[in-house]
Amino acid sequence: MTDYLLCKQDEIPEGKGRAFEAGTRTVAVFRSNGKFFAVANKCLHRGASMCDGAIADGGATIRCPWHNWTFDLATGRNMLDPTETIRTYPVRAEDGHLILTA
Repeated sequence: MTDYLLCKQDEIPEGKGRAFEAGTRTVAVFRSNGKFFAVANKCLHRGASMCDGAIADGGATIRCPWHNWTFDLATGRNMLDPTETIRTYPVRAEDGHLILTA
């Protein structure tokens, strides 16, 4: 596992997401209800960038911007079909910066 320094915490506003390169992968990092979540940036359905999706369900899910497939931010599970999941990654705040482990 490798740690990746992504950005300063305040560069991701509440209720928004942003894409980052972490090694060979692209991840979408969201700030929701004061917490940070990281998921694979590619929707399973048609490959849309999840970072462009809308946070929904009181901040617990992310909706794909193309076809509204909805995934739990904490677990990556699809809300309609729990057998479909996007990968999640640990992300933490440290000294005002966000660090992703992948």
